Amino acid sequence: MKGEVVYLYAFDVAYEIDLPKASTALASSEFRDLTPSKTLPRDYPFYKPLAVTKDPVQVETAMGVLTVRREAKVFSIGGVSVMLRVEFEVPGFGELQRYHNPALEDGGRLDDAAGALAEEILQAVRPFAVRPTAGRGNPEAFTVFCVTDPAPSATGKTAEMWLEEWRDEVAGLLTEEKDFDRLSDTEVRETTRCAFSYTNDDLLVIDWDAALVLDPSGNTGDVLYILESANLQLTELQIYDSFLDKTLDQAYDDLERFSVRLPLFGGPGDILKRLKTALVDLTKFSEELTNITKFFGDYHLARVYMGCRERFHLTEWENMLERKLDRLDGLYKRLSDDQNNQRMIVLEVMIVLLFIVDIASIYLSAKK
Repeated sequence: MKGEVVYLYAFDVAYEIDLPKASTALASSEFRDLTPSKTLPRDYPFYKPLAVTKDPVQVETAMGVLTVRREAKVFSIGGVSVMLRVEFEVPGFGELQRYHNPALEDGGRLDDAAGALAEEILQAVRPFAVRPTAGRGNPEAFTVFCVTDPAPSATGKTAEMWLEEWRDEVAGLLTEEKDFDRLSDTEVRETTRCAFSYTNDDLLVIDWDAALVLDPSGNTGDVLYILESANLQLTELQIYDSFLDKTLDQAYDDLERFSVRLPLFGGPGDILKRLKTALVDLTKFSEELTNITKFFGDYHLARVYMGCRERFHLTEWENMLERKLDRLDGLYKRLSDDQNNQRMIVLEVMIVLLFIVDIASIYLSAKK
């Protein structure tokens, strides 16, 4: 069994990054066109992140010395996706499981190498980033096993027939279950449920933490891009959720403090300003997040992306965040209404005072 293992790591490093300017600070960077593995519509709207290629490095592991090819993509929404690629040649699925997250001889992990590359990119693009983070943070990791040999057609089988024969082993590989025979039929079927084929010789199986790509041609760039983009979306949605929680907590505290003030002393102007800024930022972020998956026009890739959305629960994340955003919008409207009511009270008091002054003036003039 031959192929390569692709380790994907998604980092959130800023609110926004100016990619044209950032490209001047990153050596060996380019806005790379994705080469699709099949004919697509003429005006294929692929989003183009800034691609960075680094020299390969060698690491010592229990499996021997591995050559790690390093790539990264910088996205305008402030995300960095690091891709580490390691070739393999193993007798079977059992030995392939060791590549899930190989331990290095120095006690480290490949995660550390990915984090170091993300940190390097963050420092380079920091001058061109809006609200960059203090550090790279924790990544969302995803492992893709790309198998090029054996080819199903070599034994007169289709990719779907191959999956049916090796379904238990594939499920064990994706779930990191060494004793795959222990897996129930229900678990095996659920793990391998999201399976897609374009030809009789290729196959993609997506689970929540890993995926298997079987393609003898080795043309996996477009599929890897979909997996990479969906993984980055998950990371950004998690950051989005954390920011919304903090914003809502602060809004509730501000609302509680404001509610005990006298109407004529201190308005919610500062609170409204913060809420309005948060609403604008989050709405803009939500719209830009969808731009990184502009690959409409290809049914197969669209199916792959929908499979990723299901496995990563992206729709559930989006619905939950939409509800929180609605609550934030409701707080903004409530405070805005309170501010308008305060202004009306002040105006009414001023009108009453003017009447009193006018009456007093008339009374004093009459006495003279």
